[in-house]
Amino acid sequence: MTKILKLAAIASMALAIPAAAAVTFNVGIGSPVDTIPGNNNFQSNLNAAGLYLYTAGGATISLSGKATVTFEFLGSESGFSDSFSARAGAIGISENSSFTAWNPVALGSLVYNAGSINDWIFTSAGGAQNKGIGSLEFGIFLPRGAVANGSYSSNVLYLGFDDQITGDDDNHDDMIIRVTAEDFGGQGVVPEPASWAMLIAGFGLVGAVSRRRRGAAGVAA
Repeated sequence: MTKILKLAAIASMALAIPAAAAVTFNVGIGSPVDTIPGNNNFQSNLNAAGLYLYTAGGATISLSGKATVTFEFLGSESGFSDSFSARAGAIGISENSSFTAWNPVALGSLVYNAGSINDWIFTSAGGAQNKGIGSLEFGIFLPRGAVANGSYSSNVLYLGFDDQITGDDDNHDDMIIRVTAEDFGGQGVVPEPASWAMLIAGFGLVGAVSRRRRGAAGVAA
């Protein structure tokens, strides 16, 4: 019986301590949500990543917690010199090619605090310039089921630039960037009051069992 009580106390303590919540990007989806078109040169790559839709105008991106954000260049399809930058050029890349095949290239990492992100910028020497999150030219690729004015959360986002928003080239494949968020420094979650109560009760139960054993040992002596 004593062994069972100990195990119950240990289990209650384990349950009282929540695991650290994984940090995520939270996307406020704009309107409308469109299907990635067939003339997007990276449609198959995006589909393989589970992405079939995209949002652009009116979208927002925020982080649920402090995170290390890693940036990767994936590919481009543009005759212009296009570029991406974060935090005023702390992260950046420029491409001047008609086509660069899908091939992840690490660009580096930055630390972001929880909250809105507004320093990711696409620009083009010959097309749209200085376009940030929420502009028509700044696409965020989404999985099936995403709806206009809804939300989407993931620790990985794929971003696409459209340097000419009108005409047949409206497909957000002129530059593709992948961003990945990881918890910064193992930031954890502070237990809620109810969890603290369960934790204290668990310690109390262990103490009570220990006292009973000492008392029984004294009587036997």
